[in-house]
Amino acid sequence: MNRVIVVGGGASGLMAAAAAASRGAKTILLEKNDRCGKKLSICGKGRGNVTNTADKDAFIAAFGKGGRFLYSAFSVFFRDELLLQLEKLGIDTVAERGGRVFPSTQKAASVTDALVKWCRDEGVRI
Repeated sequence: MNRVIVVGGGASGLMAAAAAASRGAKTILLEKNDRCGKKLSICGKGRGNVTNTADKDAFIAAFGKGGRFLYSAFSVFFRDELLLQLEKLGIDTVAERGGRVFPSTQKAASVTDALVKWCRDEGVRI
């Protein structure tokens, strides 16, 4: 059996841990804060700005020349894949001015709670 340790219980760490566990890995998620998703809970003034509507090229261009390294990762998992996964977890989203995308609940905690639940449902030890 594969074993995975994910360091950091932010949004990415939660998703990585749940994805690894869903593929059969015995997964442990290490988080130093008192709870997972702490930064997500404050982004977008607590509403949880999860992504934006910019296309891949425009998004990467916003990072300048250094952003090129994102192409390989984003060719596998970008906005549409994220929104589909959030939908599978029961999180509906809405796009607002400036292309910002938030959970329809307007509460970042709903995203964090869904990601933590996904981890627990997959057997991740947090």
